[in-house]
Amino acid sequence: MKKNYASVIVPIVAFILFTLAGMHRALGETPQPIHWAATATTTSLPLNKGSKILAKITASIAPGWHLYAFDQQPGGPLPTNVSLAAGQPFAAAGPVGESTPKTEFDSNFNLSTSIFEDKAVFTVPAKASGTVSASSPKLMIDVAFQTCNDRMCLPLTVVHLTAPVRVNEARR
Repeated sequence: MKKNYASVIVPIVAFILFTLAGMHRALGETPQPIHWAATATTTSLPLNKGSKILAKITASIAPGWHLYAFDQQPGGPLPTNVSLAAGQPFAAAGPVGESTPKTEFDSNFNLSTSIFEDKAVFTVPAKASGTVSASSPKLMIDVAFQTCNDRMCLPLTVVHLTAPVRVNEARR
């Protein structure tokens, strides 16, 4: 009796290839539970040295996930850090503000943490450090953050945001 090895081997090889392809997709897809948006306003353009700008950053947080606030206990999560990117004609003009976080026990760290759920808003006061020649200036902001759900934490992530500076018509 002759055995047809191809009829046994081909389905096994196909199964292994499909399984590996599925694992690659599953391992390669890192969740992105935080979506960022940034705006920046000023009272007039063009910007001269000392012109004030106020940036507003909004983090939209997926259900079941949370973003950590600026202040955290030692041994806890990495706090969110918002800063102006280097190499631009803008400087900080005061401390970065954050919306009010809530404090709750976090089983990932076995301690109380300050978190945001659903949405967080950060305000970044800035000023022009010289005359800004661009007719459409852009403020560049870096955000370093960690996010977790009840089962896992993602590693530190840094996003680079660009906010076109617009005139705030309400303040004119």
